[in-house]
Amino acid sequence: MSVFSEKELARLTGADCFVLALGRMMSRHGQHGLIGQTHVRMDSVPDIARMEESARSLAAAHPLLNAVARRSPFTLRVAWRGDPSAERHLPVNLWFEKGASVPAGRRATEIESEAAWVDDTLNQPFGFRDGLRNLHIDLMLLRSGGSLLVLTWTHLLFDGKGAEFLVDALVNPPPSRAANVPLIPPAAPPRDTLRNRIRMATPVVERLFVLAGDRYESLAGPKPRHGRLRFRMRTFDAESTARIQAGMEAAVGPLFSIGFFLASALRAHREAFLARGRDPAHYVVSIPVQIRKKGFAAVPFQNCVTILFFALAREALVSMPLAAKVAQAQFEEMTHGRLDRSFTQVLELMRRLPSAVYLAFVRWQFGGEITAFFHSFTGEFSARLGDVFGARVANAYHIPSVSAPPGSGLFFGLFNGRLNVTFSWREGSVTSEEADLVLARVSEDLLGGDLPDLRAKEFLGCVPT
Repeated sequence: MSVFSEKELARLTGADCFVLALGRMMSRHGQHGLIGQTHVRMDSVPDIARMEESARSLAAAHPLLNAVARRSPFTLRVAWRGDPSAERHLPVNLWFEKGASVPAGRRATEIESEAAWVDDTLNQPFGFRDGLRNLHIDLMLLRSGGSLLVLTWTHLLFDGKGAEFLVDALVNPPPSRAANVPLIPPAAPPRDTLRNRIRMATPVVERLFVLAGDRYESLAGPKPRHGRLRFRMRTFDAESTARIQAGMEAAVGPLFSIGFFLASALRAHREAFLARGRDPAHYVVSIPVQIRKKGFAAVPFQNCVTILFFALAREALVSMPLAAKVAQAQFEEMTHGRLDRSFTQVLELMRRLPSAVYLAFVRWQFGGEITAFFHSFTGEFSARLGDVFGARVANAYHIPSVSAPPGSGLFFGLFNGRLNVTFSWREGSVTSEEADLVLARVSEDLLGGDLPDLRAKEFLGCVPT
């Protein structure tokens, strides 16, 4: 089907275009593009027939799930295009660990273990599978008697918060999905003049040039490299999470937690550098901030974020309270100066740049690097997610992919009063020993003291809860 016969379903946002450029760099260097996984862990097996029916409804209602991002050769604008009349389906692929029970009448594929399956899935090209290009749904039956729902998605169509809304749309479909769930956010208001847009972008551009003088490093270094994606995660129990939240409120107040968790991520990465005998003078970190419009908060599609840029010197990282205070002060300063809106304009001005030019510009700005590491705090996972088609949810979290550079990312999220921390990295950028150090530093900083060694309970996959 020619691009000229395809229907434009949605134009890529400014943040989408950055993800597009980053994903294409990753694909060129054997990193399989930027994808994400969302895991919903249950203590029993859900009603599979109901899940399959909801998945079919989801696919039928949303042609974006099978759309392709194409750039116009005339305007250089990138848009999601597809054939709305094409048949769409979204199967629920069924897997079972050795020793797990499979419901009568169901066919499932046997796997060695959950950890091995997740590792393999995260390290293969996303591609076109199951009739849809942008989303795969898998249900794993565990030998413990529980189950794991895995949504694997392309980051070009979803951000982390959007993936949570996607889970909610699957598990709690509205009576009439097409009538109740908008396909994409409403159209942007009429564009301002180019002169005014440049004026609005100027404050963050000035900040970026100042930050460019603070040369920084990532654990991968500036040169793209091949390497399998690895991750480890830790879930804090309710008591520990309450203690962490009390410490957060004492450090940065009850309203905004961004400085607290960023401080933890910064000190954890410094720990890995110190193990290498290095102590970088500065860390520059880009943090995504949600900008979904009121009334469209539950729309899952597209990267609806702007970026705030933090820069901390190593002297600010000598203690968790000091690092949190400095990071929070920068957040408040940028928010007061509306640098979030300013960088939205920068993203809009750059989105017609070809991907290679786009990423080359970003890396030139920072001496070959992109950011010191990836980081986000996604807040509370969907409050509506109490059960999945009759199975109680024990935990829900994301496993984000990362590119090299920067080679690593530390991500935080809450579910039902428990904090999940995921550390993702590329082989060749971070060692297993350094990953241990990162998570140990996070645990000690968040809880304000030493912890017993938990490494024996961890593996390259998720920690059973």
